[in-house]
Amino acid sequence: METINMKQAGIWMDQEHAILIGYFPNKPFVVEQIDSPIESHVRYEGETSDKTRFMNSQGGSSNNEKKKNNIEEAQLRKYFKLLEDKIQGIEDLLLMGPGITKGQFFKQIRDNKHFNEMKILLKDADKMTFNQLLAMIKDHFQ
Repeated sequence: METINMKQAGIWMDQEHAILIGYFPNKPFVVEQIDSPIESHVRYEGETSDKTRFMNSQGGSSNNEKKKNNIEEAQLRKYFKLLEDKIQGIEDLLLMGPGITKGQFFKQIRDNKHFNEMKILLKDADKMTFNQLLAMIKDHFQ
């Protein structure tokens, strides 16, 4: 990807992908679509449930559950790292999307000292067309 020196941008994101939209005065433009490394509902050969043959006496979570959770967390960290690399140098960011992924990403970048000066706004937004996204970014930054 070519380096574009933009100071204002928006990201529409969910767990499947993110769309980075740059903004220059009165001209929003789609910069890039970033696919998420998060795999949805992976089944391993022979797997039927999260129960294991030997459960602990308290009935706690199985090793399969913990392993799956660790894999999901690692994939989410990798996804957020990809997005962090894309927003370096942006001063004003609008984070949009359904669900909680945008909130988790917001918390991650708030805890990162490289983004202390960045102004970030969260906004709930369902799936939209590229034109709707461009219009929302333009309305926000005007």
